[in-house]
Amino acid sequence: MVLISFLTINEEDAVELSGVLNQHRLLMFDTIEDHVDLLWAKDGPQRRHLTHLSGFTKALLCSNVERIAREVLGDRLVRMWAQPVTSFDAISTHELMAGLAKA
Repeated sequence: MVLISFLTINEEDAVELSGVLNQHRLLMFDTIEDHVDLLWAKDGPQRRHLTHLSGFTKALLCSNVERIAREVLGDRLVRMWAQPVTSFDAISTHELMAGLAKA
């Protein structure tokens, strides 16, 4: 499993992407959070407010997830990254396996 994250321009973009990924059973345990990028300009630091969408996906599907995310959001997808997940608590593992069995 992989924890996959997306930074989007706004919350509506994150919710739209989450909906599409869920239709394809490519995202589980979705969360969204406010995120602030710190950008450095000549006159000092600038803050860019974004929305962070994250969830779990099957490890070998990252390129497929990225393709769908780019198709859905285009330039509204600011950044995407993934991290391997080595273990879950027992309840989440059960939910995850039940969700994968439906996929």
